[in-house]
Amino acid sequence: MAMGARRPSLYARLTAEARTGIENHKYIWSFLIAVVLCGLVFGGVAAGQLNSSDTLALGNAVLQLLQSISNHQLASTSVLWWQRMIADGQLLALLWLFGVSVIGLPFIVIAVFLRGFSIGFAVGFTVIQFGWRGFLLASIGVFMHQLISMVAVLFAASIAVRFSARVQGRGQAADRLPVALAKYTGWFGVSAALLMLGAIVQASIAPHLLSALLL
Repeated sequence: MAMGARRPSLYARLTAEARTGIENHKYIWSFLIAVVLCGLVFGGVAAGQLNSSDTLALGNAVLQLLQSISNHQLASTSVLWWQRMIADGQLLALLWLFGVSVIGLPFIVIAVFLRGFSIGFAVGFTVIQFGWRGFLLASIGVFMHQLISMVAVLFAASIAVRFSARVQGRGQAADRLPVALAKYTGWFGVSAALLMLGAIVQASIAPHLLSALLL
């Protein structure tokens, strides 16, 4: 008996579907990336507009953090990982909730903007305080893991935008809603896996690189 054609693996199917989704919804991705860039710019500008007392307080906090990294006095890797995942998991849960809401679209955009704003503020303040060395610190301490996390957030946000638009538009048949919701939640699971990878980079790789840079 002739063997049937092998079915593609789960990874291959997910990759192909994700690629197709990005190509078919490139305008959503372009819009969300523009929102992130606006957040980065506004965050950097806000970092430069702090008054002297706020700048001093934040500068001292950053110096204490760098000293803790240099002296290997940070919390354990597992604690840092959980702290990052709790923060990112809360954002992911909000995006999921906004996606199933009829009025969730503007809140998705706001959440993405604020994520970009926080990154821009952190990078801008570090560069302003420490000059070119601050850029290196920000590249390792912020950009390295946030690049992975931001891809996960953008992916989740695009899925949420599409699902929310479907809810607002023609709606979803009651008999197909459980399947659609399960698929929607499954894609958020993919985003959660990417966030876990970003948390691993922040918790286990970035501190060692920063410690080496501070020597």
